[in-house]
Amino acid sequence: MLRELQTAKDKNIDAMYKADVAMVTGMAVVKNMADKTADMPAAATVDGIFLVNKERIPTGINTARTDMSDYDDDFCNIKVGEPVKLIPMYVGERYATDACVATGLTVGDALMVGVDGKFAKATKASTLIYGGTFNDAGHTLHIVEKADHAVTNA
Repeated sequence: MLRELQTAKDKNIDAMYKADVAMVTGMAVVKNMADKTADMPAAATVDGIFLVNKERIPTGINTARTDMSDYDDDFCNIKVGEPVKLIPMYVGERYATDACVATGLTVGDALMVGVDGKFAKATKASTLIYGGTFNDAGHTLHIVEKADHAVTNA
């Protein structure tokens, strides 16, 4: 799941890429410009990442439903080859996602993105900062902020 808590207005969202592997909304990916796919990072990184999202289009029996949860599998799960939206993170923006390894994180910790597309405590300086938890109608999401300066974990 991905929630936009504080974002820049009118920024470009790249929708020209497809998922290289199965993923869920809110994960962090890198662009593979050669084949126009969104890939998991080859190694843990703090640079060149994008948050992945998709259009909320119901499929199958869900097309007959009139009110669906944002947490429905049709809206969260991304299949291989499915078009995605790649959201860049700008300074001052805050997002809430469930794609976070919450073990040992405290507010203000520097974050990095692992090879699984999830945020975790950084081992090097990063402009991605952990902002605590966010209660989204009973679902616990983790806040990721983009700072204007790099932070190193103690």
